[in-house]
Amino acid sequence: MADTETIILSREAVTEAICERYRELYGGLIYDVLEHFGYPNQVISHQIAPLEAGMKLAGPAFTVKGTMSCQRDEKIRYKRLAMIKEMRRPCVEVRDCGTPFPVALYGELSASSARAHGAVGALIDGGVRDCSHLVSMGYPVFSRYRNPVEAFGRWALLEYQVPILISGELTAAVQVNPGDFIFGDYDGVLVIPAALTMKVLEECERVKGIEDVAREEFATGEDPVEVFERHKRL
Repeated sequence: MADTETIILSREAVTEAICERYRELYGGLIYDVLEHFGYPNQVISHQIAPLEAGMKLAGPAFTVKGTMSCQRDEKIRYKRLAMIKEMRRPCVEVRDCGTPFPVALYGELSASSARAHGAVGALIDGGVRDCSHLVSMGYPVFSRYRNPVEAFGRWALLEYQVPILISGELTAAVQVNPGDFIFGDYDGVLVIPAALTMKVLEECERVKGIEDVAREEFATGEDPVEVFERHKRL
């Protein structure tokens, strides 16, 4: 058991380090690299935005699939709460819409419990509530809209850690698989396929180094064509 716990902690530490490196990046750069690698359609709809401008998401997806439900059985609520115990740091909870009705799929209590079990943020293809509490927690949440309507009795958890669809920007939907890397900033949210997490990160860091130098040279008033030619990124 001790060896298993050590392996889990080591894996979490490695993932944490990857997340920290991603937090130094920005959405436009990641998009350019994904497009260069042949993945231009990994952008989530611009209608899904952070509650506050400075919020950033960075972490592997913990996916949640919902459905319409008029049942008010407490077992439904307990199923959702039990799911939280399966989270591992540093995951980003990703909830699909699950219902056409405008309800708050996420709120302060969900966030508090999820954070205590390892979540570092949430991506919600729907509404959230308790927004002032979420902001004061410093907990990054990206959502489609805000309202106070309770989801219980109108929405229910169907499955978790399964592939889900989130509204897309260039396509109707973007598939999010458990473990895909989620990055979000004020420009928007991108889904990086799990197998490309490190490849995209390393290329972004390389390109960012070039951009940093070029940015300084552009700012000095050098001939922009010459600067561009000297520092082609991709």
